[in-house]
Amino acid sequence: MRRWVLILVLTTAMAPSRAQEPVPRFPALLETSYAGSHPDLYAEEQDRVRILVRQAQLEISSQLGLLQYREGFRCPLTVRFDDTPVQGLEHALAYVRPVPTNRGFAQELVVNLDVMARSRNDFDQIFYHEMTHAVLNDAVVSVYGRMLPSWVQEGLAVYISGEGPERVRALAQHYRKSQVKAAVRDLDEPVLDYARDYAAFKYILDKHTINSLQAFVRDLLDGESPQEAIEDATGLGWDAFKERVSVYTLDLYRDQALPDF
Repeated sequence: MRRWVLILVLTTAMAPSRAQEPVPRFPALLETSYAGSHPDLYAEEQDRVRILVRQAQLEISSQLGLLQYREGFRCPLTVRFDDTPVQGLEHALAYVRPVPTNRGFAQELVVNLDVMARSRNDFDQIFYHEMTHAVLNDAVVSVYGRMLPSWVQEGLAVYISGEGPERVRALAQHYRKSQVKAAVRDLDEPVLDYARDYAAFKYILDKHTINSLQAFVRDLLDGESPQEAIEDATGLGWDAFKERVSVYTLDLYRDQALPDF
């Protein structure tokens, strides 16, 4: 039995990483047709979005250490403009979703011009956020057929987009400093919490450097679970990592919470 286990280990070690396999790259395709109710806004935003697609790819590839994404995606990604609300995303300025195709995995990034016409949100930030989702889906979900937990998807997207400090401030200012501990949630808690998720990656950056964050992402591309990738990238077991992130997050929140008086 020991000999058989050794053979398996050696075979695994010698096998090339799936993330390193040479694969064709697809440039993100900007759809140039639009039949909605905001033709003037479409004409204004089309060139802006075309530039943002390329800029976002370069920024994400650099920040996450995924230089291959400078050249495009493993699977097709279409960027298009629409006015149609989608259930659960009625107020989303932009969103990413999988699309049915006979050739396998594919995605579309939709810019909702109906929302844009009445929105004052920072579109560039939102676009970078959604493009980060598209990259993670392409690099991990399309290969291994499993979703990444919310804290990974949203934490990295908020980090890349630059929303993080404002997300932390907005949450913390609902609390007094002596009460803000109630806002700190465990990473295993299945809730959408942008501030918590961002804080996990801010902790990695501050305490373990950008190299550890990029190592974490590369481990995900190699098929490791987030828990395994955290241990490999930081040297911390999952429970220890969560505990340290909670302490770090509480400090971030206290800095921004309302004073006690």
